[in-house]
Amino acid sequence: MNRQESPNLCEWLELYMLGGLSQSEREQMEEHLSHCGACKKEREDLQAVMDLLPYTVEPAPIPDGMKKRVLGGILNNEADHSAAAPFTGANGPNEQARDGYRAAHDSGEAELQKQAGGTVPEPVQAGEHEPVSARRPAGRRSRTFVRWAAGTGITAAALILGWINVQLREDVRSLKGLNASLQQSVSSLQGQLTLAGQPSQASKANKVVKLNPAVEGIVAEGLATVVIDAKGTHLVVQAEKLPELRDSQAFQVWLIKGEQKVNAGTFLPQGGTGALYYTFEPRDYDTVAITLEPDAGGTQPRGTLVLAAKI
Repeated sequence: MNRQESPNLCEWLELYMLGGLSQSEREQMEEHLSHCGACKKEREDLQAVMDLLPYTVEPAPIPDGMKKRVLGGILNNEADHSAAAPFTGANGPNEQARDGYRAAHDSGEAELQKQAGGTVPEPVQAGEHEPVSARRPAGRRSRTFVRWAAGTGITAAALILGWINVQLREDVRSLKGLNASLQQSVSSLQGQLTLAGQPSQASKANKVVKLNPAVEGIVAEGLATVVIDAKGTHLVVQAEKLPELRDSQAFQVWLIKGEQKVNAGTFLPQGGTGALYYTFEPRDYDTVAITLEPDAGGTQPRGTLVLAAKI
């Protein structure tokens, strides 16, 4: 099985390694790992990284001053016991050993607190000593808390990296989909460009109308033809005996449907004769007209109507 066949299970790998799956999800993932080579290889790589995490913690060396103080406390305690009167009880040597241990332990704890910036506790009077086992859990709890905090930080970092990995995979899939859509659009545009560059084939004159003068005194006349071929629907306008233009004037062709007027383009005649070719979407236009405009930049008629016809 590859990642394309089961993308959801492959995305569970990081959470599986961190223990973030339920029992049923772990069983599904383990079944998936039994026959997915890609996930199995990635699990080995992740396990190798996680096995190295404990070695990234730098050991803290014991200060020389603390060693000297601890050893000095032991030696001084032994000297004090040697100078004292011998104890005649059956457990005398054992009591002396315990006293030496307690003195060394207290000295070591005081040094550790001094290195940590804490305060050194006052020595406890004879007879008020707590059992050694009652004082040990505090140090153990500190070390346990440090290990727990370090493990929690590493786990949180791994979870964040796993989440980022999932987000990146989703972004990659989204970009792949966008790329496929763009390629499809490019192919469509290339096909349209190829078709536009070819000569018209099987052109059919769908409608031919004569353009008549719109007002008296105009001798111009023209012809409007609607042509349909493989490339679409086209309007061909031809006119002659048009009035002479002055300054920036131009003739403009319009397709009209009710009150809607669509600009079909402008042309400048030569010797009173001009023509125009326009491709458009058929929308049941009812009139084609030519106007004399003050310039070629209008989006709606502003000048004089010259020729017109119903289509």
